Amino acid sequence: MPVNTHYGDFESPKKSPYSIERYDYGWELEHMRFLEKDKTVAKWTKNHGIEIPYVTENGNIRKYRPDFLIERSDGMKEIHEIKGRHFLENPDTLRKREAAENWCKRRGMRFILVSKEK
Repeated sequence: MPVNTHYGDFESPKKSPYSIERYDYGWELEHMRFLEKDKTVAKWTKNHGIEIPYVTENGNIRKYRPDFLIERSDGMKEIHEIKGRHFLENPDTLRKREAAENWCKRRGMRFILVSKEK
């Protein structure tokens, strides 16, 4: 069941280097809880500072800030993006995804898109 809470603080996460992680949508809070329980996740944060350049459908250069940086217990790093299914075919969403996949590939990382129902 989707979490309907918008904007808030996830306090005292065990796998984050921070005492508080801010979420923008209930889906992000839901994912934080999932990451905390996932035994294969060693660390995670939203406060990572990663900005990935991409070109919008209109040709403007923008920076995309992925939702989560994850480190697995085996050392593999991943970027997780939480996105509503109703946005998956949006041209700029597709461009952000492609830019993130390429950015991760160049760094030996994985890009994971987690889609949620509206």
